[in-house]
Amino acid sequence: MKAKIASNFIGIILVILIISGWIIEPVVVSASAGENDSQGGFRSIVLRVVGSIDNWLRGLIYYKEIQEENNTLVFQNRALRSLLIDYSALKAENDLLRKALNIHKSEGVNFILANVIGRSPLNFSQTFVIDVGEEDGVKLGQAVVWGGKTLVGEIIDVRKNASTVRAITDSEFKAAVFIGEHRIEGLLRGNGFLPPLLDLVPREEEVSLNEQVYTSGLDNKFIRGLYIGDVSEINKPEGKVFQQIKMTPALDWTTLYQVLVITN
Repeated sequence: MKAKIASNFIGIILVILIISGWIIEPVVVSASAGENDSQGGFRSIVLRVVGSIDNWLRGLIYYKEIQEENNTLVFQNRALRSLLIDYSALKAENDLLRKALNIHKSEGVNFILANVIGRSPLNFSQTFVIDVGEEDGVKLGQAVVWGGKTLVGEIIDVRKNASTVRAITDSEFKAAVFIGEHRIEGLLRGNGFLPPLLDLVPREEEVSLNEQVYTSGLDNKFIRGLYIGDVSEINKPEGKVFQQIKMTPALDWTTLYQVLVITN
């Protein structure tokens, strides 16, 4: 529509200029043959000017049309990206539920799916909030996991429709654990922003780097076999009864947006 209006406008300008050339031509021709040559040059200049104006106006119209088209494409791209985000979130949720279902069938463990809706802004508190609570069957002390078998934390506060989870890295978190295939017993302690510690491991026990750490169930707090992380550092100070062992958590709880609460 805009291009059509522009073309009509350009046509009107051309007609005006051509008519102007016709009006001027009889006056100039009556003077001399040399002046006729000047008239031809004048018309040539006029045509070039008109051509330049025509190109400029068309370019302006096309620029606006391209800009509008680009804005439409940007909007469509954002809409597609939004759909992709929704798809990714749905796929992640389905994968999480599928793993939980497999564990439920094989081990009889029951889960509640929860969304992370808040994280503690305090540096000394490693906690987060989920959107399930008393009405959903959540209770104090229940284990919070990801993927069905990786321990994330424990429920420390329950409200009607929300609960607070203490992460395994929190300085108040403790759990009885096994280390490696030989099931060396130890006590996991959260250490804030520093790597968690494995305490009460006798000096004579042979612990290796990268050995897996998982819940032992000996404290009657969590079910046995929940994966927690891997051994990352081992020290045996002279004169000490216990080793000093650090662990790298299996995952970063601050990146999670969905978790599972074990209800039995």
